Amino acid sequence: MATALETGSYDAVDSGTYEVLRDRLTAQAAELARGAEALNARRAEEFGATRLDLTGTGLLRTEHPCVPGDVVAVGGHLLFGCHGGRPEPEVGDVLGLYDRELNRLPEDAVPGLLDDPAFVREFAALHRYYRQARLLRLHRIEGRLLAVFRTGEKADDIRALRWDLTDDGRAVFLDARGERDHVLPPAHDFEWTEATREDHVLGRHPHVRVRGELYVSTVGGALTVKTEDDTETGEGIHSEPVDEPLQALADADIAHTRVGALILLRIRPYKEDADRYLVFNTLTRAVVRLDGIGQGCRRLPEDQGIVFAAGYCLATGAYKTYELDTSGLEFEREVRSPYGEDVLYAFHAPAGGRGLLLSYNTIREEVATPLTCHGWALFDDGALLALRADPAGTAGEPARVHPAQLWTSPYVSDTHAAASAGTGPLARVGNADLVRGISDCLSISRAVAETTPTVEVYEALAAACVRAADTHHWLGEADLGGLRTPLDAVRATAEQVLAEFRTVQDLTRRAADALEEAAERLAAVVRRLRGEAPRGAAAWVSGLTELRQAQGHVLTLKEMRYADTARIDELAAEAEADLATFGRRAVSFLAREDAFAEHHRDVERL
Repeated sequence: MATALETGSYDAVDSGTYEVLRDRLTAQAAELARGAEALNARRAEEFGATRLDLTGTGLLRTEHPCVPGDVVAVGGHLLFGCHGGRPEPEVGDVLGLYDRELNRLPEDAVPGLLDDPAFVREFAALHRYYRQARLLRLHRIEGRLLAVFRTGEKADDIRALRWDLTDDGRAVFLDARGERDHVLPPAHDFEWTEATREDHVLGRHPHVRVRGELYVSTVGGALTVKTEDDTETGEGIHSEPVDEPLQALADADIAHTRVGALILLRIRPYKEDADRYLVFNTLTRAVVRLDGIGQGCRRLPEDQGIVFAAGYCLATGAYKTYELDTSGLEFEREVRSPYGEDVLYAFHAPAGGRGLLLSYNTIREEVATPLTCHGWALFDDGALLALRADPAGTAGEPARVHPAQLWTSPYVSDTHAAASAGTGPLARVGNADLVRGISDCLSISRAVAETTPTVEVYEALAAACVRAADTHHWLGEADLGGLRTPLDAVRATAEQVLAEFRTVQDLTRRAADALEEAAERLAAVVRRLRGEAPRGAAAWVSGLTELRQAQGHVLTLKEMRYADTARIDELAAEAEADLATFGRRAVSFLAREDAFAEHHRDVERL
């Protein structure tokens, strides 16, 4: 029977001692959080802090009915792209410039973009040779702008017109051979490690060893994840049925990787068409299935977790999946705010042009409400315009009016951010370093308040305190809030809880060993008495005495700290039943006329 300590719970710690330490730790973490929040408020006032907020809506109008393809910011203006207009379109039927109030601009509003004669010739040739050509997307990458067109039925049947963009807001058309520049980043920013035969552990219930921390099996009709290297039992912390119950250990494809406190598993059982994705949290010791990882997955900053089109999973144990249509969405790119506080993850579906934006804040450790769109544009001052689907549900059908939303965001350009450098002690440290330090302190305080207390959590908590103190030298400065004092207090208390855990672990092990020895002794006595019939009254009395002594020894173990009292009571009750049974047998024997014959012979001989 597993004790509370073996499962990683804090319940094994003496309740009085633990409650004192826990209350102290909670108060210290709250003080650390208050100081970090106060410093963050000063930082926001000094440097400014903008969230992703909706500021208005508008309507973008086109001359002819069309299906929106994409939109991008160029030179302070909007370049809107669409398809589905006239059979032999002109430039203005597919690409158009607008100002930020969504008013149509002339084609020379951005010099060299749509008014370049070489571009007009390439555009006409593209639609002359490829009658089915339609705009897929507008893509800015490393100072270049790509207009990507689908020219055939296959996914790689594309042509890309490309421009160089200058700092003064002009464009220089290059050619129609930008396909090589149109390369999406990998779906995952980590490498999977495939399990091999060397990772197989054979036995009654064989499994595959994963990083020495997890043990995975797909045999016996279920996919099972265990945290103990025990092949005598098939039970684990997570189990789900597989399609093919008759399969060997080597029939499944298993791969894994680690992202901070998370271990990601990619498993395909025998004769199944799709991979299953599981996430094991090494701190909370919990497993959750998140198949959306397969489409594309990115690490969150500072290994705070992972994000994917269908949701996210944090190292704190929190996770969420969205009730959205994420089919076909591929990871497109990420945009970091200049100070690292926020990261925007963009996903795009090439077939339908759908997009999804997920904004993550490292200080609050939260993902904003997903923003779905049919294209988006980001300006230097952080203004973000998103094309929305027709509320009437006619997305994909040509229309002349296209709804749009305007948002404020923290994703300003580097040059725009440099204009608000700030002064005083905060400026001396810098906004980026402040963000990281505040984020670390708030993450530590949340780990105390929100996560399930386990040995692993307290070990990670103490390590995080040491790491934060070593990384951010300014935490001890009084004019920056003096966060070093509550941080050191949290670390010291977390280490005290760990020491208490280890003490309890040792005492619990001793109590368990003593109980196991007593149980074996009691079982041996019962087994012997059940299998033999004593020949005389003295032997019956001796057997009763021995059984009573074994029972008494079991009961004395209740005096040991952290002993399994329920198991002791269970053994004592079983011994009491055996005593009653053996006693009835003894009475039956002693009632016989010859029960004391041997005793009488001994008396006569003496």
